Amino acid sequence: MTHEGGKGEGGGKGGTAAAEAGAQGKGHRCDRCGKRFATRNDLKKHVRVHTGERPYECGECGARFTQGGGLKNHALSRHGGAGLPPPPGGGSPADAPSQVFACSHCGKVFLIKERLRLHLRVHTGERPYACSQCPKRFARGGQLAQHVRSHSGARPFRCERCGAAFSCPTNLKTHVKRHLGERDHVCDVCGKTFTRRDGLRKHLACLHGGVRAFRCSICQKDFKGHLLQHLRTHLREKPHRCDECGAAFAQKSQLTVHARTHSGERPYRCRVCRRAFAHSTALKMHVRRHTGEKPFKCLLCPAPGAAFVQLPHLKKHMLCIHKTAKPYLCVRCRDFFKTKAELEAHPCSAPPVADDADDPDDPKAVVSDAAEGKGSATDEESRPPGMPLERMRLLLAVLLKRISTPQRLDALRFGRRLIDDVLCDSIEGSGRAPCADARLAPAERLRRNVQILLDWTVPKHYMDKFRRERRSTDDLLEELTS
Repeated sequence: MTHEGGKGEGGGKGGTAAAEAGAQGKGHRCDRCGKRFATRNDLKKHVRVHTGERPYECGECGARFTQGGGLKNHALSRHGGAGLPPPPGGGSPADAPSQVFACSHCGKVFLIKERLRLHLRVHTGERPYACSQCPKRFARGGQLAQHVRSHSGARPFRCERCGAAFSCPTNLKTHVKRHLGERDHVCDVCGKTFTRRDGLRKHLACLHGGVRAFRCSICQKDFKGHLLQHLRTHLREKPHRCDECGAAFAQKSQLTVHARTHSGERPYRCRVCRRAFAHSTALKMHVRRHTGEKPFKCLLCPAPGAAFVQLPHLKKHMLCIHKTAKPYLCVRCRDFFKTKAELEAHPCSAPPVADDADDPDDPKAVVSDAAEGKGSATDEESRPPGMPLERMRLLLAVLLKRISTPQRLDALRFGRRLIDDVLCDSIEGSGRAPCADARLAPAERLRRNVQILLDWTVPKHYMDKFRRERRSTDDLLEELTS
């Protein structure tokens, strides 16, 4: 960053009288994007846009911010003022001035009245900043400045790592996160992480909400995402080509996986046995060997029924044993369907079947899709809050592998049956009684048995500390297996 005389340079090529006037008194210039500031402190704050520095940390949840005002606003709105550093001169954060300005429309609070005034435009629709080159208007001057760059093509925000340039600092921040591997937007349902908030929002709506918001104009099928990749199957486009062997693919992700056959890269490692895989799906199938999960169940076979690790295995079973290529069954009207979408879309007025009314898995389909994150509406409503069942089983497998001898695991038939049953037998072997309440959902029943295991194996002073901190069973399982 540099300090220049009060006159400064004209903003833009050749400059204009307005730009030169605006530069008067702004003698602190950013070396990276050329933007000017009146004080060195303002410039220092701005440089964090380029560096990604976030020096202000919330003492409650660990969230970090580029400016102190952002931290204060976060602490007051999320934690009631907790998490703030002590005010200058010592004392408690509660002693610091805490006047806030609340929005009368949505209740959001602000420390600065000017920020509330700007926020109100979200509700009033006021857009006082007009573009001189097109009819668009904006609520904030910064939004207008960013928009003007779409006309000029200016991209003043540049990544120091790869040289990529962006028209606004927000896009640069998101880009830098990809370099750093930061994915701080976490799905509360399945634990998947995202770099962008809108990516998480789309994931929740489409995958967990079951929203199929994208329709193919050629075949009229509805999709939860990846419509462009689907369209290439109609157009027979394969734009992604391997430099090594010339193989072509419709999706970039397919090329990425294929390239590993040449490089030998195996980035997906099993947390239980440390074996590595080239593809995330291969790892997912492998993990089920440790947890004993077989989420794809045939509802036609006599109880307990045939179950499979993979959907193709169930489809083959249905074709060979039950002589149908339609693996989805409505247990009410007994009709078969080729896809889960067809099953869910068909109207069924038949009454519920008594034997299946309390089934915690899937009351309509032959396939239980819970492990794939595709549970039916009934699954979502009955699923207890907290860690997904599939992840709980994985972490339990990691924990048992760490605390048990190979001989003990072999005696419990670890890896050869469902890990829920392995845990129950382990608890019984210690002289304790496991939770076997069939009225509970499988996830809640397993959670209670994990708590019995932790009470039994974790030293008492550690458990007392965790309880004082009000840590949940899920939190403890995550921490002990990290």
